[in-house]
Amino acid sequence: MEYIRKATPEDAERIRFIAEQCWRLAWGQIEAQKTIREMVNGFYSHASLTNEINNNISIFLLVIDEELPVGFISYTLIKDVDITCEINAMYCLPETQGKRFDELLVKEAIKSTIAEGGNKIFVVLTDYNGPVSMFERLGFEPLQKNAPKKLNSEIIIMSKHIRSFPK
Repeated sequence: MEYIRKATPEDAERIRFIAEQCWRLAWGQIEAQKTIREMVNGFYSHASLTNEINNNISIFLLVIDEELPVGFISYTLIKDVDITCEINAMYCLPETQGKRFDELLVKEAIKSTIAEGGNKIFVVLTDYNGPVSMFERLGFEPLQKNAPKKLNSEIIIMSKHIRSFPK
């Protein structure tokens, strides 16, 4: 049985492992492996994750399957005039494909945002490598699309106004 729970600092190593496994498969070239390891170790170091979790800089939710974390979403609540949720990252181990754990994580982030008084959620995707169709299925709409000349990729920002808890 799967369920979602909020991550604690003790989950930092598992979060790093999940991110590394996903990046490794996405960028399988041998020459990219060193860069990936450095990037993952920077973004997902134990110290960095512990700081983000302990100081509520980012909120990490884990999807647990058979008592083992197999995916996560991280998001930030931006508390301006309105409370807006920005999805920073979402990774699920490759062996979980087809189980729709990504949807469970997004729905839980939406519920958490509503519980905090928020009414908008957005995500930035590059090269359409992100799960655009999944976000569309959940009611997100493209807000902005561009292809910066400095980058060899296209960026899409998808957002959703939220009023009630998703089913």
